[in-house]
Amino acid sequence: MGALRVVRWSARYDEAVAFYRDAIGLQVLETFRDSYGLDGTILGLPGGPVHLEIVRLQGLPSPARGLDQLVFYLPDAAAQEKVRARLAAAGFHPVAQIEYWQANGGITYQDPDGREVVFASWVYGPPRS
Repeated sequence: MGALRVVRWSARYDEAVAFYRDAIGLQVLETFRDSYGLDGTILGLPGGPVHLEIVRLQGLPSPARGLDQLVFYLPDAAAQEKVRARLAAAGFHPVAQIEYWQANGGITYQDPDGREVVFASWVYGPPRS
């Protein structure tokens, strides 16, 4: 595998793009209009092979709310606090979260479509055998 892209269909496209771009701080890599009938924005981490694509949802029901989580692993508690302050300044506040994140230093928010976005104050690494 060379890269990973997560695609989220959004009934609140403009607000969702602003949330991930402005409130979280992801870099816009590309925006497209009417590409195979779709409008979207591809965002990413600087220099990373991981992308988040937001696609305008037209004429379909809104995505289901609930335990659909996108997790951002941050290098430490200071980085997590910067994200928390940035989101608070943009008017977003933490929501109730599952016990795992509560016990392991996560903070959960909802994006404009009601999907959960978690910010952990540590970077995941698989268990060593």
